[in-house]
Amino acid sequence: MSNTNNQIQVGGIILCGGESLRMNYPKVLLPLGQELMLQRVIRIVSEVVSPVIIVASRDQELPEIPDSIRVVYDVNPGAGPLPAIALGLRELERDCQAAFVSACDTPLIHKDMIQAILSKLAEHDLAMVREGQWYHPLAAVYRTSLVETIEEMLAARIQRPIDLAERVNSAFLDVEELRSIDPQLHGLRNINTREQYFELLRETGLEATTRVPFDR
Repeated sequence: MSNTNNQIQVGGIILCGGESLRMNYPKVLLPLGQELMLQRVIRIVSEVVSPVIIVASRDQELPEIPDSIRVVYDVNPGAGPLPAIALGLRELERDCQAAFVSACDTPLIHKDMIQAILSKLAEHDLAMVREGQWYHPLAAVYRTSLVETIEEMLAARIQRPIDLAERVNSAFLDVEELRSIDPQLHGLRNINTREQYFELLRETGLEATTRVPFDR
């Protein structure tokens, strides 16, 4: 599936330019059974939207990925997600009217969650998951037509995704709506530390089939 209810073409953007400081190991290369974390997220996102692109840092090591996945390089690594989102939207604007945006470190993301977010877009400019006073800009779908607005914001040094949401016609998916398909909100969970990684392996039953690249 690559369409919203309005039958528009929706691509995917996966951001993976973070430095993995708390993990002290590249999160995109973390094994999860027979695949690596980035490979898993690509596989799941690609089941729902197409084409999918990766936004990475220029010197970042990436695992083997399908030939259909394009990689673009963030010229401002460490500047937060909005510049990387703009880069991805610019890359997709010829092919798609919107793009689902995900982090690379949410390995429990699933198709039903992505589809629920896409269903919120309708005639809006973006649709984003909201959790109380917190927002999830990397669990959201953005119109590619927003790229010029984002670039104007960045030129004015306005870099928070919520500032974009407040400027345009936005829809929000409250987490309580997600609980019907993901009661524990696992699809929103970021894996940032080694403790979280080991917990993930236990919860998913992948502990026995995963060759962990560092000591426990």
